[in-house]
Amino acid sequence: MSEEQLAFDIEGIFHEAAVESTPEWRGAPLHFTTAYYPPAELDAALDHWMFLHAHDKTHVNSRMWRHSISVPDNAQVAGHGFALYSTDLRCEPWKHSDRHESCLCVGDLMCQTICEPCEWNAITDHENGAVELWHDHALPGWRELPIVPSRLRAMDKDRMSKATRRWIAEHDPNAMQVPGAPMVTERRPFGTRHVPGRSPWGGYDISHTAIDPDRIVEGAKPLRLTSDFPMEPNRSAASSDMGLSR
Repeated sequence: MSEEQLAFDIEGIFHEAAVESTPEWRGAPLHFTTAYYPPAELDAALDHWMFLHAHDKTHVNSRMWRHSISVPDNAQVAGHGFALYSTDLRCEPWKHSDRHESCLCVGDLMCQTICEPCEWNAITDHENGAVELWHDHALPGWRELPIVPSRLRAMDKDRMSKATRRWIAEHDPNAMQVPGAPMVTERRPFGTRHVPGRSPWGGYDISHTAIDPDRIVEGAKPLRLTSDFPMEPNRSAASSDMGLSR
């Protein structure tokens, strides 16, 4: 037996002893769930699962919610909390190499948005949809925000242009000019992702092509789709049977 294998076996023995001495888990489920749990409890549950399965470096098999790395940490907007989580419920290809083997996996990539102060959550199969549902919950009326024309070049060298700031200050309702509020920007069909942290107030830069591509943008021609640039379908939970919220 090699020294490396011996060290691995000893480590396994110590880990098994630590697992056996750990009190019974009483937190959030150690598996996929659609029930509401605060972010801290979801994080603690995933940490505990990772402790129990220390040798599973991918952690895919947990099917548990993980804090999304694509957005900032939990934020507060008009008294509402915002946290975005994701999970992967897809098949593991190496387990289904035989075409005749039936798949028992439960779904796809899923996203969950959470408002802890309200004990509210919504689940959908698309990040944009989760973001939109949260804005519906926290900032009703945001869908009527004027669309910032692309001619203003909202982001200039990763910073918001002065012209864009002036335009938003003049056109957005005062009630929507608060910390964490979004802006809606004109996009082409291939620019549909809602981007966190880019509004003047640190909120989302929301793509108009994702929420309402038929709206007329000030000073712009109606959006024309071509076969070269097909628009990604709006898969928000607000219009999908897969959306779950409470």
